[in-house]
Amino acid sequence: MQTNSDAFGPVGRIGVTEFIDALPDEFVIVDSDGVVIAANSAWKQFSAENDGAPSGYVGSNYFDVCRSADGNSSMEARLIAESLEMTLRSGEPFVCEYPCDSPTVKRWFELTATRVVFEGQPFLTIQHRNVTQRHQERDALKRTAVDSNALAALVAGTSDAILTYDLEGKITSWNPAAERLYGYSGDEIIGQSLETLYPSDETKRVAWFRDEIIAGRLERFEAVRVGRDGTPREVWISCAPIRGSDGEVVAISNIHRDITELRKSEKARELMSREVIHRAKNMLTIVSAVQRQTARSAATVEDFHARFGDRISALSKSTDLLVGGHWQDADLRDLVMGHLRPFTVENDARVRLSGPEVRLMPQAVQTLGIALHELATNAMKYGALAHDDGEVQLGWKLDHGPEGRVLDLSWQERNLAHPPEEKAPGFGSTVLTSLAPSMLGTQARYLVAPEGVHWTISIDPTHFSPVG
Repeated sequence: MQTNSDAFGPVGRIGVTEFIDALPDEFVIVDSDGVVIAANSAWKQFSAENDGAPSGYVGSNYFDVCRSADGNSSMEARLIAESLEMTLRSGEPFVCEYPCDSPTVKRWFELTATRVVFEGQPFLTIQHRNVTQRHQERDALKRTAVDSNALAALVAGTSDAILTYDLEGKITSWNPAAERLYGYSGDEIIGQSLETLYPSDETKRVAWFRDEIIAGRLERFEAVRVGRDGTPREVWISCAPIRGSDGEVVAISNIHRDITELRKSEKARELMSREVIHRAKNMLTIVSAVQRQTARSAATVEDFHARFGDRISALSKSTDLLVGGHWQDADLRDLVMGHLRPFTVENDARVRLSGPEVRLMPQAVQTLGIALHELATNAMKYGALAHDDGEVQLGWKLDHGPEGRVLDLSWQERNLAHPPEEKAPGFGSTVLTSLAPSMLGTQARYLVAPEGVHWTISIDPTHFSPVG
């Protein structure tokens, strides 16, 4: 080890050289002017490997070396030189971390400077310790915290329900969207079996889903799950195994997207399409029935042509009204009359209407339009409007329900022209018992018997507004 013994004085005789040479960190001693008077082997080796002086700058002014540094860390080096001079003057220890990258590796060092006074002369001991691993670990922890906070914010803010469950099927996490979808708070549901959400007719248990997910055979699927209030929800589920640090599966993650309204809309569109096809097939039959009924009551050929033309025109307008669907709202009585006009005569004694003035919202206009058209068409084919002795009573009234005032509508036919035949439910039955109540979020009752036809539906206040 190279040492300026004269500058250092008698300290060299008590083994300082051997002492600092045994230190694993890079270590130098500088005098009051900043000149390096001793450098250990680790310092010299580092200096030689990083394009510095092989001697470790012994005999050179270390402060000037720092000030003349260039590259990415030049700013830090100049600040270090000022801080070292301050420590020589004040005696306050100086500690800092600074980057010192090689051409291929990013590195960080910790510098510790301490003033030592010997025989009235101040000296500085400067120790450099490679803390790259510690710095990297600290950065990794910061990134992990940021990533964790970002993930937590994402999970908390997403509109999709996100939950996890352990290998026994017990729910371990539950985000706010899951609470909104299913109605359970986190405190209520965490620790409970995932099967709490299963409908009673679910045949596959949570263990089956777990095993399929872990095996990689199941990544996404559609299912029905049930909320706290018993309401079934159709959900699209994305799933994946969660692995621990050792690579073993410790839990299962689920993302539940509510597609109930989407599937309801798809079902409605499908039924609407079938309705269009159904109407197209029935159009000739309807026109023929209108022609026959008009011919029975017409006094002259000219009278027949006039009435028949009016009814065909009304039928066309009724169809256009339903398909267009651009109303802001509509009067219920106008809607009823628009759908009955093609099948009845003016002041038809067979038809009796009763009910208060009510304005229907667009959804109810379209939905009830389909239902009324189906009822009137069937009545014209083989029901009360297929002959002169039938009777149709269509009434509506306002009543009180759980959500406020409700609109109860009833269609009743008596003296059918042809007794109903025993057969599987057709499209008309689907419209009246499935489509209409589904679109309006309610239930309907439809009964066809030899003594007559009876259809009732109750509509909540979001779909209508009373007048007056």
